[in-house]
Amino acid sequence: MSENRKTRRPAGQPAAASFVPLALAVAVILVVGVITEMKSRDLARHIQRTGTGIVLEDLRTDLEEAVGDQLDVLARLAGTLSATPAMSEARFMEVARALQGKTAAIGALAASWEDGRIQVWTQAGGLAPRLREVLEHMSSGESGTASIPLGAAPALVIWSPIKTATPEGGEEFCGHAVAVIDRGQLFEAAGLDAQSGKLDLALVEAEPHGGAPGRALLFGDAQVLGRDPVTTSVAMPGGAWTLAAVPSGGWSVTPGAVWPIRLLTLLSIGLVAVPMLRTRALIAERHAHVAQLKSRKNELQRLSQRLGLALDASRVGVWDFNIDTSELIWDARMDELYGMPADGRPRTYEDWRSRLHPDDLARAEAEFATCIGGDGRYRSDFRLILPDGAIRHIRATASTHRGSDGDLNLIGVNWDVTADVEHRVEIEARRREAEAATQAKSQFLATMSHEIRTPMNGVIGMLDLLLRSDLDTQQRERTSVARKSAEHLLSLLNDVLDLSKLEADRVTLEAGAINPSQIARDVVILMSAVAEERGLRLFMSLDGDVPEWVRGDPTRLRQILTNLVGNALKFTDAGSVELRLGFDARGGGALSVAVRDTGIGIPESTRAELFTRFAQLESGKRGGTGLGLAICKQLVELMGGEITVDSVEGLGSTFRFWIPAPPAASPEAVAESQEPRIVPRPPAGRRTARILVAEDNATNQKVLLAYLEMAGHDAHLTPNGAGAVAAAQARHYDLVLMDIQMPVLDGIEATRRIRALEGTASRLPIIALTANAEPGDRERFLAAGIDDYLTKPVSMTALFEAIGRALEGYSASTGAQASPGS
Repeated sequence: MSENRKTRRPAGQPAAASFVPLALAVAVILVVGVITEMKSRDLARHIQRTGTGIVLEDLRTDLEEAVGDQLDVLARLAGTLSATPAMSEARFMEVARALQGKTAAIGALAASWEDGRIQVWTQAGGLAPRLREVLEHMSSGESGTASIPLGAAPALVIWSPIKTATPEGGEEFCGHAVAVIDRGQLFEAAGLDAQSGKLDLALVEAEPHGGAPGRALLFGDAQVLGRDPVTTSVAMPGGAWTLAAVPSGGWSVTPGAVWPIRLLTLLSIGLVAVPMLRTRALIAERHAHVAQLKSRKNELQRLSQRLGLALDASRVGVWDFNIDTSELIWDARMDELYGMPADGRPRTYEDWRSRLHPDDLARAEAEFATCIGGDGRYRSDFRLILPDGAIRHIRATASTHRGSDGDLNLIGVNWDVTADVEHRVEIEARRREAEAATQAKSQFLATMSHEIRTPMNGVIGMLDLLLRSDLDTQQRERTSVARKSAEHLLSLLNDVLDLSKLEADRVTLEAGAINPSQIARDVVILMSAVAEERGLRLFMSLDGDVPEWVRGDPTRLRQILTNLVGNALKFTDAGSVELRLGFDARGGGALSVAVRDTGIGIPESTRAELFTRFAQLESGKRGGTGLGLAICKQLVELMGGEITVDSVEGLGSTFRFWIPAPPAASPEAVAESQEPRIVPRPPAGRRTARILVAEDNATNQKVLLAYLEMAGHDAHLTPNGAGAVAAAQARHYDLVLMDIQMPVLDGIEATRRIRALEGTASRLPIIALTANAEPGDRERFLAAGIDDYLTKPVSMTALFEAIGRALEGYSASTGAQASPGS
């Protein structure tokens, strides 16, 4: 019994001995399994992220291609505006419409210049005003993008600078070319919507300058950025966008708590089969991943080939400069552009530098150094001197890029812009020629105006004097006919000069308070004599809503009404002519005018050319130059209005026009609201004075002396400005009539010298007589010290009124009393 007790193993010992290895094995398997599961989970996550990254890279490529299409359109617009900076609005709309057809995503194209001009083309009418507001605050001189609210939904706006060539061969910034892109169509073209249900995406703008928060969300859900997404940068002007993605169901990971249950199941079917199956699955996934990478590599190779074909077709040279090692690589097209031999020798910075034109070398090197030490963007235009001595204009652009090896590279392109530069030079030369021709034409017309008006002053003056003399009936009738013919000739001269001024943009509009009904009445009264001679009824109609005072140019309005009423009377043989005024208060206010007649009417075949120069009905049988309607049209359009005509042949015509005319306060009300001022008044009765006449033309001398003698003035004559200065210094005069163009010394310089005299002579009233009152002459006359001026031909009434005003002002300022023979 005792031996049996000594040799017996305690109960449970064999079980414990067999459990320890099993427990150790299970523990080892658990540890190995947990580690394996963790590795497998990391591997699965890596594979899933890699797959997501491949899809994301595809989306980035498609998005950059879609944006590139829009940038290509914008580049074409900027290039066109650079070549033609003074493009008209109609031409801009035509170009914009043609460019928009290149891509459906662009909803509007616009241009904003530094001088404040803005031109907008858009498919949606309501978008233009908001876009103009955005453009007015755009100040950057570089390319860029922004997402801004335009219309019902935010839009993507991209812009590119417009730079024009300077005479020195460089460029200067003059504005921006802008494209507004429908984000929905852009993202649809890039395929972002096609990933719905597969990936959760977020597309955000580049970080603002200074790293400030608040990046704008362009597409998707901003919460994606907080779910550990896969991201990539999308190259854009003004900064890179960030595209982020996670699978729609999130990152799939196997929970760690499932492993013990999975281990018990695996132990039941074997400790080897399951790991082997798991390994095979992982290997299969790896093979699939490798296949995808190979497919991606092949796609990149195809894209590279297509890019090479595009570069060959566009004749653009590509270069790569390693900033860290100063290594320069460029392609065969660069050798061709720079005239380098195809010797296979590596190119250096000195190869580029040696070809630069000496006048462009310092600037081009400075721009290159600024790029490397600055923002990493390079753009420059320079000239090359080729081995054969030829000059070639090159445009270069580049940006920095850090490679996988960590080196910083500047990658860019060069292309030949010689043809564009020569074209701009040719356009500039033609512009200068046109300006010289316009200047010569203006000078010719000014000379002809003076040369014609001077003898016309003598003709009309002598006829006036003759009509005031004792004539028999036949002599008075013949003299009256001659007087009317002279006035008609003067009217033709004024029409030609007015048209030339309009063509040269030398007509300046006034902006004062005018009484439109009074002007219309004056025109009707003026033309009533012509109407009576032709047996016609001429009357005026006035709508009740026409304001008493509006803002506008009274002289030009009177000229238009006189032309239209005179034209209606000329082509009406029987019946009446009506001048009707109306007013539309909408849009700030517009004055509407209609001139109706019961005349011969206008044939349909000639109506289209009615407002062109020298257009005449009935082959000019009724007289006139055919310039009146052309002048009316240009004046109306210069005021911002429009003129039209309705006519039925044989029944009459109606000419209508409207011009902006906002209501205005009366001049009396304006004067009462201002500080009191003294207004010189004409003298109540006739006053005589000693008057010095400075005039070189013998006929005009006789006319002026006769006019002054009729009024009882004591007139003294001098033939030039030097004589006027000497006479004013030697004797006392009450007033000087000063011709402007005279030999020895002209009227302007003579006036300056009289004003420089001592005593009362320096304060003599001086009235200028000129045959060529051009825009700016009034300011020039006043600056020289002239008190008033009259345009030749000078009528007796206008002369006496001007003398009365001058004598009244002179007497009030000096306390002197003018007297004959004093």
